[in-house]
Amino acid sequence: MMVLYHSLVFVCFAAVLPLLPLVWVLSEKRRANLLQRLGLLTGFTNKKPGQFRIWIHALSVGEVTSALPLVQAVRKKRPGAEIIFTASTRTGFQTAHRLLGPESGDIGLKIGYFPFDLWFAVQRVLSRVNPDLVILVETDLWPGFLSITARQKIPVVLVNARLSSAAHRGYCRLKWIFGRMFATLFHVTAQTLEDAERLVDAGVRRDRISVAGNIKFDRPMVKMNTGAIQEIRTDLGLGPDQAAWIAGSTHQGEEPMVAKAFNRLRPQFKDLKLVIAPRDPGRALELVRELGFGAYQTACLSDSFEKKAESDILVIDRLGGLISAYAAGSVAFVGGSLVDQGGHNPLEPAMFGKPVFFGPHMEDFYEVARMLVTAGGAHQVDSPERLAKEIERILENRDLMAQAGQAAKQVVLDNSGAVDRTLEIIKDKALV
Repeated sequence: MMVLYHSLVFVCFAAVLPLLPLVWVLSEKRRANLLQRLGLLTGFTNKKPGQFRIWIHALSVGEVTSALPLVQAVRKKRPGAEIIFTASTRTGFQTAHRLLGPESGDIGLKIGYFPFDLWFAVQRVLSRVNPDLVILVETDLWPGFLSITARQKIPVVLVNARLSSAAHRGYCRLKWIFGRMFATLFHVTAQTLEDAERLVDAGVRRDRISVAGNIKFDRPMVKMNTGAIQEIRTDLGLGPDQAAWIAGSTHQGEEPMVAKAFNRLRPQFKDLKLVIAPRDPGRALELVRELGFGAYQTACLSDSFEKKAESDILVIDRLGGLISAYAAGSVAFVGGSLVDQGGHNPLEPAMFGKPVFFGPHMEDFYEVARMLVTAGGAHQVDSPERLAKEIERILENRDLMAQAGQAAKQVVLDNSGAVDRTLEIIKDKALV
């Protein structure tokens, strides 16, 4: 079966091979990682004799951010081990460098790209990395990679695993393919009991799965004093008492809906500033042009202070600016949720004690979203009109805003510990 899979993937690769030079020339995004993902330029050094090497992989920005406390905990539990960290997307790679690479002061961590699921790319990267253990964070499971690691007897652990109802149905329909993939996993730590049951349905062996909770709750709490927050507010062009609505990780088609809600709010809250952090900062200039045709002044975070101070809508045009914006804002909207993108991490604004809002599409954070809504720290809406109405209710009542923000923060504080449980499970399996 896997021979057929590898053959089909290779045939598809051969079909697009003549286009790769064109992709290289025209796409800066692909040019940044194409050779690494093909296994031709890994940047990884050979393992030293007797060295224990752990390969941790996370798909993109959200998973990389989630993996931060896990990486820190692994380094404490196994200080002599070398960690190789990979991501699949360019933004994930950049986030890994910012959080885990030399920029963070941690010069011991080697960071690269995960290979395409081509047998020769996987083989080359595996031979270079030569891991004693592979830890996959949440998603990004590939049949070819897992079949090769299984054949080489490299244990692969899937941590913080989740499976949406849609993905569950898809995997079960194609269980004759994906069931074999899931069966190769050495162990799985699921976020919830429901996730665990779905994964067993998809093919994970019941004796190889545990429920450890969600490691997203274990992200280190970012603490900022009044002075630091004031500096951020100044950088955002905010006045001393000016309210700010932070719309984070928005997707194409979502910003016009957010702007529509903002338009409904401004007659009552004339000083309110909308700060938008698109999921792809490269879209910032496009958004400034798109949103600047109306009655509002728009600016980018990289613009002059004067231009930012005069703006009604500010667009964050660099990675790493969203967390700071959440800390300095009044209320937060989590993007990827008014459009069908599965939503993004609502715990980021929650840890700063901010009331959180999101749309109907929170499939990727279903349990976290449910907990926040139940606690009164978040509100789920189904339209721009409803979003405006709920934010209006919070902004006009400072006591209600404080209560909702504290409820959101308490959810974060009450649900930590998943990283320790995950590592205890891995330790019990004699892997760390």
